[in-house]
Amino acid sequence: MTRSRWVAGGAALATALLLLGACSAGGDGEGSLDERTTTTEDPSMGGPTTSGPLGSGTSPLREGLRIEVLSSQPDRVSGDDARIRVTPAPGTPVSEVQVEVDDADVTATLTAGDGHLEGVIHGLIEGNNTVTARAGRTEVIQRIRAWPLTGPIISGPHLPLLACSTSEHGLGAPLDDDCSAARSVTWRYITTKGTVVDLPDRSTAPADLARAEIDGREVPLYVRRERGVINRSIYEVASIDPTPGDDDPTGPGWNDVLVYRFGGGCGTTYGQGTLAVGTDDVDLLEQGYAVATASFANGDVQCNDVLAAETTMMVKERVIEAFGVPDFTIGEGSEGGAAQLHLLVQNYPSLVNGVVASSPFPDVSSVWSGATDCGLLLHYYGTPQGASLTDAQRTAINGHATAKTCQTWAATWLDTIDPTTGCDPKIPASAVYDAETNRGGLRCTLQDANRNQFGADPDTGWAARPLDNVGVQYGLEALNDGTITFDQFAALNKAVGGYDIDGTITAAREEADPEAVLHAYETGRVSMGGGDQAAVPIIDIDVFDDPTGATADRFRGYSLLDRLAGSSPDTAPGFQLWTTTPEDHDPVAAIGVMDRWLRALRDDRTGGPIADALRRNRPDDAVDDCAPGDDGDDPCADRFPLSGDPRTAAGAPRSDHVLKCGLKPIDLDDYEIELTPEQVRQLQAIFLQGVCDWSGPSETEVVPANPDRSYEDVPSPGQSA
Repeated sequence: MTRSRWVAGGAALATALLLLGACSAGGDGEGSLDERTTTTEDPSMGGPTTSGPLGSGTSPLREGLRIEVLSSQPDRVSGDDARIRVTPAPGTPVSEVQVEVDDADVTATLTAGDGHLEGVIHGLIEGNNTVTARAGRTEVIQRIRAWPLTGPIISGPHLPLLACSTSEHGLGAPLDDDCSAARSVTWRYITTKGTVVDLPDRSTAPADLARAEIDGREVPLYVRRERGVINRSIYEVASIDPTPGDDDPTGPGWNDVLVYRFGGGCGTTYGQGTLAVGTDDVDLLEQGYAVATASFANGDVQCNDVLAAETTMMVKERVIEAFGVPDFTIGEGSEGGAAQLHLLVQNYPSLVNGVVASSPFPDVSSVWSGATDCGLLLHYYGTPQGASLTDAQRTAINGHATAKTCQTWAATWLDTIDPTTGCDPKIPASAVYDAETNRGGLRCTLQDANRNQFGADPDTGWAARPLDNVGVQYGLEALNDGTITFDQFAALNKAVGGYDIDGTITAAREEADPEAVLHAYETGRVSMGGGDQAAVPIIDIDVFDDPTGATADRFRGYSLLDRLAGSSPDTAPGFQLWTTTPEDHDPVAAIGVMDRWLRALRDDRTGGPIADALRRNRPDDAVDDCAPGDDGDDPCADRFPLSGDPRTAAGAPRSDHVLKCGLKPIDLDDYEIELTPEQVRQLQAIFLQGVCDWSGPSETEVVPANPDRSYEDVPSPGQSA
């Protein structure tokens, strides 16, 4: 394969904001060193970096000597190195180019090829650096802002990190309080039986070494695995390298595509965590993909999508430094990992160019409400009144395919609202919050793990929480279809209660501060079709296991579809929903389809709206063939029925994006039964503030603002250097 370095989607992050300089003409018609230009034409220094899945598709650079930072945005370099490319003006030989980092000549460290110099420069200091290129009398300058390899760059002040796991990952004891460790490269190989095992001797080919054809060349399947710590997170990158032991991972074993994997769940451990998804996927490696992941891309470790995006950005920078710029990057994940990917595409464009999401959640914040609803409902079912409800009645109230689903939600997600549970088990109990004995302790809640995004209560200092159930009429649909009686409906809503800030059930409903809800929407914690969500190819795969009580049920993909396309797939041609069974689920096949889709987009020179490009380049096997229709006889709908959650069962729209509903007085049109005056008075007494008006938006709902947002409430590198 010929690498397409400029239009490649993987290069969009690094190149869309590349800054340039060209000399001005002097009075003598020659270039003047006194009139050299700098690299300050970027208007945003960290703003949105793409207008489509592969970036803008057009170079913002003028003809002339130029410096490009390939491995990251110029103002977001991590560590002391960066991959750059220096291209002279047309007609100027590469041999005439000289490159300096500050006052050090680094020309010899760069490699000539295709009319430019390219390579990794070292010796950057934290703070501002200057890269200068000269060719004849022409000089240009590129400013680089370098940050500590431990971060943060965009995620805001560091969260506590009280448990390291470098030893468990073979990296030795941590070197500092940031759980740092030296980078490690080990060699493995794929056997003829399709397993990945350690390579005992790099000088001798094992008898059971498998081989495969990658990009038209047959290569031995040696696996290079790199591990280290970036942004305080364990990371891992694996690739096929036919020459084990050399220091260059590039070559015929890489197909120029990076697959970045995200792990599921939602945890608030304040630990470094483990790698939940592996990079040693034989099906991916033998096709030539480089595969990367990180512990902070695992939702079970840190359920913070901004931290996951920042880690992805920094790990991808390391990959580009080691491998070169990938043609494009495909993000792959399930459940909570899928939620991270959806928000990454919305909030941090161009980090990935295509998404394959299995058993997907649209985001964490909007599904969190349904999870806590389940906790409240299960508590009510344990009371004498609630215990009288049948399994069928509970299923109807819960809105899921089965009553077991709420039990799964409670078992896997209620830790996120309890400050005393969920921390890494290595953290001593004495460090953890206790309402009576340690109110200043570590609070292991979802909101506290996202305090930089949600904001904090000025009185307590604890993070604000955008959970609200004021006005929610639990079981409304069950009442209207006759599954429960009015008395059962009224008793449920009178007693269901809410959670206080410590995760304790109270008689009062939980009421979110509108400011916290505003932060959730405005900072992009809810998938709302912003950023690149309508411009990047996304394949969401419903692995239909709803009858088992799985939380990532079929309804979630259609919830996101409604937000992106208003329930019509034709208006969101880049978002495709597949349906499969657990037995037939094959995310690697979906990655292959996404690969073909992205290659077709890369090679398309037709122009026009991105929606048209997505549609005309979409492979036939990318298209969803199992969308539920309006016709009740739809065989797909019969085989894979669509359910909901407690909010949709209370009248919420299928988009299920409302965090705090607007309120209205009791409306008789909400009820299919005729209410007596006494029943109306009962409801008015239960819902003193009114009931949810699902016809409008959430309170303080806004479209996410400022994609590529930074939470830089920390000293700058220059201040800390």
